[in-house]
Amino acid sequence: MSLNSHYQKIKYLNAIKDLLREFYSTEDSESPIYQKAKSKLDGFSQAGVVIGIVSKSELQDIIDQEHMDAFGITRKQRRAELKLDKKATEVDWGIYDPPTIHRRK
Repeated sequence: MSLNSHYQKIKYLNAIKDLLREFYSTEDSESPIYQKAKSKLDGFSQAGVVIGIVSKSELQDIIDQEHMDAFGITRKQRRAELKLDKKATEVDWGIYDPPTIHRRK
């Protein structure tokens, strides 16, 4: 690897880390900002793999490390926590099944 290509790889890795930090700092996964950051990150990471600056395994290691730095847990653990949070916030609409007159106590 030449000095120039090594410098380009370092520059790319720093840029992808910045994009990952921006992506992980977005709270609402339904917001347009989140979607834009995700699309930009997906395209940027795919471009790095296609042109051969970084391998998929190197990229995955960087993603995992940045996720750990941002949240303090692995991506798998975070997915499990998010699933549990969604289940915990589900509303039990069954209390509205009886007519209103019968709900008073």
